[in-house]
Amino acid sequence: MATDLQGARDDLAYMRTLVSGSAPMQATIGEAFTWAGALYGGQCFLHWLQTKHLMPEEGWGALAIAFAPTLIFCVILGIISWKDRKQPAVGVAARALGAVFQGAGIANLVLAFVFAYGASKAESFGLWLYHPIVVCMVQGVAWYVAWAILRRWWLLLVALGWFVATIALGVALYVDIGTFLLTLSLTLFVCMAIPGAVIWRGARKAA
Repeated sequence: MATDLQGARDDLAYMRTLVSGSAPMQATIGEAFTWAGALYGGQCFLHWLQTKHLMPEEGWGALAIAFAPTLIFCVILGIISWKDRKQPAVGVAARALGAVFQGAGIANLVLAFVFAYGASKAESFGLWLYHPIVVCMVQGVAWYVAWAILRRWWLLLVALGWFVATIALGVALYVDIGTFLLTLSLTLFVCMAIPGAVIWRGARKAA
């Protein structure tokens, strides 16, 4: 009887590892999203201030606004990857979650090349502005899949936030660049930095 009970407990523990995301994987995703949302959200806000002539629009100050967030994020991402290199994803859900967001990241890089190339060939900066709109849509899909895997309703709200932002940015693009940048900044803070911090904090608690 005791053997059967222990066997049942072992089976239950095994099933939990299959369907639950691992804390290390979620911590990695959460930390990366926290920094990405904060840095790029801040960058878009500074660009919005440039449209109001409240920040440098040329010179070293403008170059810092344009390139510093990406350089800082690359360094931080390298540190995160090195720190978490020995913490592989455990369970089907954790691997699926990692694959979804990694795939979204790769898609964003590919799209960046496509839009940059197209904008250069067409000599149209407006074409490049569609890149963040498509990125928001891809992020919405990724967060929707995360909800489908983990069944946490707040993840669905984040996904809906990305989809709403996709529509809002498409409209703002034809209002003015300032409205577009401010909308994108708020989206990155609300739909990326804050959810990332929640995931990061929850994973650290679980660990």
